[in-house]
Amino acid sequence: MGKGGGRLVLKYANGIFIVTLATIASYLIQGIDIVKKMNFSSLIIAILIGALIKNTIGLKENMIDGIKFCSKKILRLAVIMLGFKLSLTEVSKIGLKAVILIIVVSTLTLLFTQYMGKKMKIPYKLSTLIGTGTSICGASAVAAANSIIKSEEEDVAFAIGSITLFGTIFMFFYPVLYRILNMDVSFYSMWAGSSIHEVAQVVAAGFAISPDSGTTATLVKLTRVLFIIPVTIYLSFSEIGNSKGKSFDLKKISIPWFVIMFLAVVIINSIFIIPKEISQSLITIDGYLMTSAMAALGLDLSFSNLKRVGVKPLYLGLMSSIFISLLSAVIVKLIVIA
Repeated sequence: MGKGGGRLVLKYANGIFIVTLATIASYLIQGIDIVKKMNFSSLIIAILIGALIKNTIGLKENMIDGIKFCSKKILRLAVIMLGFKLSLTEVSKIGLKAVILIIVVSTLTLLFTQYMGKKMKIPYKLSTLIGTGTSICGASAVAAANSIIKSEEEDVAFAIGSITLFGTIFMFFYPVLYRILNMDVSFYSMWAGSSIHEVAQVVAAGFAISPDSGTTATLVKLTRVLFIIPVTIYLSFSEIGNSKGKSFDLKKISIPWFVIMFLAVVIINSIFIIPKEISQSLITIDGYLMTSAMAALGLDLSFSNLKRVGVKPLYLGLMSSIFISLLSAVIVKLIVIA
């Protein structure tokens, strides 16, 4: 390795090292019995660990580049590899009504969150990140949206933290509500998959009822992940429309390269039969990468800067979460399983 390559490694090494330590710590904590019983995602644990390190012992200047690399490049790689969880064949299994459910619920949730954000005088970019993450798939969707609207790092971390918080509450609350109301399993599966925020949270809530419920809920959720693609196109149009003094030009429409790669992976996964062992290994690696990216976001999160965001966006995240839950329940009941 030449001098240039050596300098490049040193530039990122310290930051990647601290991110790796935070990632390992998050999995170790997740493995503790009481934490395991609570089904806490390694993602939120990683953000908390990173934020704790950043705001207590602090970070050295030579760690910043490596942390930024993980919070941006590694996060995008994790989004791409998310495609190995999904194939178009699996999408077809949930039926046309379920696909329509996802389109309607995700679209209206994003628009509702943007509208309420405007009414509450919350910056457009922050409300868009909250709406995108709530309506699609949490951190992955926030990363895709942020690649277009280019918000502040504090906004990204806040949006992911808010979405993870309310998604975690739903993860615990849904199975309890299922038993209290004696819900139909088909209704519950569709409801959980179309309204809970993160993939891991849907898996936990779905399989808490039965293997069949878990499988259906996960398929619905993974189909929802595909909504990243039209949303990035929509946001690209919106950004052009919001650019004052600039004429509209279709050439300015841009889909993030990693979203295109995500779709390519889904297509590859649909056409070719990837051995289960290899596919499972890739999904496991993706989990580590996503957790690392969350640790990096935590390490980049300053509590003093977070005060700037205020409490109103947290209320917006709560409103958005309640909206998608109620809307999904109504549509599933009236249309999907009617």
